[in-house]
Amino acid sequence: MAKNYIFRLILLGGIFIVLSYILLRSTLTGIGDFNGYTIVGNLVLDGVNIYKSTLNTWPPFFSIVSVPISLINNFSPYLAKFIWLLGSILAMYKIIDITTQLTLNRKVIFPQIKSESLISRKYISLASWIVLVPLIIVLRQIWGDLGNIQINIYMLLFAMLSLYFYSKNKNILAGLLLAFSISIKVYTIFLFLYFIVKRETKMIAATLSFFLLFAIIQFFIFGFEQTIDYYSFWFNSNVESFASINHKNQSFFSMMQSLLSHESPGLAGPLNEPIFINIMNIAIDQIKIVSYTLIGIAALPVIYLFREKIKNRSSLKAFLEYTLILTLIPILSPLAWKAYFIFLFPGFFINYLFIYHINNHLGKNINLLVKVFFITSIILTVFSSEMFVGKYLADILEVFSCYTIGTLLLGINIVIFYVNYNKYEITRSSLNV
Repeated sequence: MAKNYIFRLILLGGIFIVLSYILLRSTLTGIGDFNGYTIVGNLVLDGVNIYKSTLNTWPPFFSIVSVPISLINNFSPYLAKFIWLLGSILAMYKIIDITTQLTLNRKVIFPQIKSESLISRKYISLASWIVLVPLIIVLRQIWGDLGNIQINIYMLLFAMLSLYFYSKNKNILAGLLLAFSISIKVYTIFLFLYFIVKRETKMIAATLSFFLLFAIIQFFIFGFEQTIDYYSFWFNSNVESFASINHKNQSFFSMMQSLLSHESPGLAGPLNEPIFINIMNIAIDQIKIVSYTLIGIAALPVIYLFREKIKNRSSLKAFLEYTLILTLIPILSPLAWKAYFIFLFPGFFINYLFIYHINNHLGKNINLLVKVFFITSIILTVFSSEMFVGKYLADILEVFSCYTIGTLLLGINIVIFYVNYNKYEITRSSLNV
């Protein structure tokens, strides 16, 4: 046990070294999406068209939120990037903490130097396997978010905090955070749709109220007509146009466009010829119909499963519902770059928990199936990296939507856990974690 604990401490130490390195490197040399954030913030300060910059693919409210970032960046770019990156790491720690609280009813803490046995049942060590394994699995996404100085970790934090306050029946705080996240980046709107399905009227009302408040702020800053024009431009440029087909875009819509249109995902073969993987060649309007129809067909049984109102918002079964929505968010967005898949952390956590730390009365075949799906998902979302297979093969795997498929497998497992929930021996105080 002592050797095992020391090994886990070494692993955790290695993660901190990696994160410290990327924090320092990105502070000194990184640009990434952060450059766009500072540009749009300055456009607001200068009172000019916020979509003057082609880097701005975000909703108008995001430009307002970027103003403080721009002010700090104008004073010192290094300070601005350091604060953003350090905040991202702290946000990831809080995401882990919320996850362990909502699943295990334990707060995560840094490990004791001498022994884990000093930690009470109210806490769980950051060096425990149940935390370390999913953290290692998504380390690539964390690296990507920090390396490109992106906002995705913060977006997941807003979503998790919203769910946390919702679980505590604090609808106003939950609605505030959800409305804020939807206003700046939209894709957490799927959580709002989930609350509509659950008929959570207080949560819906709180979210809509704050969403209206953020709209009023935009009207006050930009003016009513200008705000409407901004949203019209943003919608036509980034939403109505459907997903861009690109092997780096791992959304469900990009996959469907690759499969159903004679259009290359943007990768050349050995002889420099475009690669095509389409099985049909139909018009974009038809691809939209097929895509939305498939989503609707898949959504119907999930809506039926989730039809009943939650009796205990902080239960493990409720967290399965939350996690399924979070897991599917990246692939249901028109754009899904690899760093977006930090949203899979709760999904990997819950999969690892149910498969390896909770006894069940399922048949051997189902247990084998969920293990195969879990491991395959890890292979497709982690070991498809150029670090393991080289750049060209990594690009080929992305052409075949490795992230999309891996995410779907993770989601299928969550549905299996949910349907068979009563066959698991779940006692939070005695989980083998």
